[in-house]
Amino acid sequence: MRKLSLLIGTLGGAVAGYVFSNSRLRDELADAKNAEDAAKILGKHLQRDGKKVGDQVRDFLDNPDVQKNVEKTKAFVQRSLAGMQKEITRVVKKSEIQAQRAALKTAKSAQKRAKSVVRSTFKKIRVRAV
Repeated sequence: MRKLSLLIGTLGGAVAGYVFSNSRLRDELADAKNAEDAAKILGKHLQRDGKKVGDQVRDFLDNPDVQKNVEKTKAFVQRSLAGMQKEITRVVKKSEIQAQRAALKTAKSAQKRAKSVVRSTFKKIRVRAV
């Protein structure tokens, strides 16, 4: 299945070409009072000429040049995706290392603080016992 965005873009281009090439449609669209009227007018004309527009869109998409460009785009996206995955992996590894260092530092400082508290508690207990 071809990409939906490519199809929508192609269809939009085909409709634009259709509007530019149909002088009667352009005149009726110019006289439209609002967007709703313009949509109705465009719908009426496309209903009449929709098959021609569809055939032209299909011919455009089946064009070997378009297909070659789609293949080039796919290859570019795959290369870019591979590069992005490597970069994300590198950033995640770096973050993991930083998190491990921070956890070790926190554990050491907590251990030192716990020892300090234990020592001071024992000192207080000895003083009271004497």
